[in-house]
Amino acid sequence: MNILMLTSIYPSPIEPSKGVFNQYLARALALKHKVTVITPVSWFDELRARVRRSQAFRSPRLEVKDGIPVSYPRYYYPPKILRSRYGWFYWRSVRGSVQRAMDLHCPDLILSFWVHPDGEAAVRVARERALPAVTVVGGSDVLLLAQDPVRRRRVLNVLRASDSVVAVSSDLRDKILSMGISSEKVHVWSRGIESFHFTSGSSAVARNRLGIPASVPVLIWVGRMVPVKGLDVLLRACLLLRSRDIDYRLYLIGDGPLRRELTAQTVTGGLSERVTFVGPKLHDELPDWYRAADLTVLPSRSEGLPNVLRESLACGTPFVASHVGGISEIGDNSCRILVPPEDPQALAEAIQGGLCRWASAERPVISPRFMTWSESAESLLRILKPLTSASPVAVS
Repeated sequence: MNILMLTSIYPSPIEPSKGVFNQYLARALALKHKVTVITPVSWFDELRARVRRSQAFRSPRLEVKDGIPVSYPRYYYPPKILRSRYGWFYWRSVRGSVQRAMDLHCPDLILSFWVHPDGEAAVRVARERALPAVTVVGGSDVLLLAQDPVRRRRVLNVLRASDSVVAVSSDLRDKILSMGISSEKVHVWSRGIESFHFTSGSSAVARNRLGIPASVPVLIWVGRMVPVKGLDVLLRACLLLRSRDIDYRLYLIGDGPLRRELTAQTVTGGLSERVTFVGPKLHDELPDWYRAADLTVLPSRSEGLPNVLRESLACGTPFVASHVGGISEIGDNSCRILVPPEDPQALAEAIQGGLCRWASAERPVISPRFMTWSESAESLLRILKPLTSASPVAVS
């Protein structure tokens, strides 16, 4: 099978840790099939990188990584306005790269991750080329974007026009079905984890490598610093923990548009000695951080099925997280504490309880069995293969 993957959630030269799960998926698919990736890079992110790092986008717009051709067209759009038109801006930005990919690689199927705007552009390609379109739903693209009436129409159009809709959790599948999408074309698919890297190991050794004191209770958060991740709630919970004389150190691993604001909030709240902004880390650097932590914390306002928590458990580290999306499908009460979103009091109590339960004793015995990326790719291919011999959905 020849697959064209179209998604902006993918590592790029200016954000090498973004959407790394899609890179792992592409690699796994490419072991037996031909894969081409088009991943547009926001002009605004390029500008911000140039200002912050005094450098421009210096990599080629087309390169071969791990044997996979990857294109990085510049994605032009008006920030924070005309969001319902982002699919059109996206398409205008990628159409040259799409044309070249079509001419060179002749794909059998278009696979997109994220419903809007990525899925809208992918469906357009599929219409023009009479190819099947498969849209993978990640979480907020359905849970949050669809709350806006205009964008909801765009989201629904993509879901209806897709030949197959793939949800990363059962909770997401139920949300998609509640929007009136035919159950016959909605599938639940489990993403993999890199089982070679994400395994349990010595906390003491990991802390020594990272320069973290052996005796202090450690919390980590991993992700992109955007509003949906609830980091403001986490910092308010940290203030409550400090007022109760609870000792801890929080390490925030990642970057994003809220970093400057969150740093200021940390300074204003007097948390600078307890909260460390680590910055982005490559994916294969994360296992040591999970092993060094007593708890992984994820106070998100919305989620699909976050791989962060699955990777944490694979490394033997329990978690505290918001009870949103498909998070309740990860692990069980022996290795997690779930709390309501937007509730710093409940979050602080859960963190305190988790530290009392796990940081002062031996780690819980956590033996999860998650799919490898190879297994995950095979399960996705079982969804994709029937489509390449069938006619794509007709869209008026």
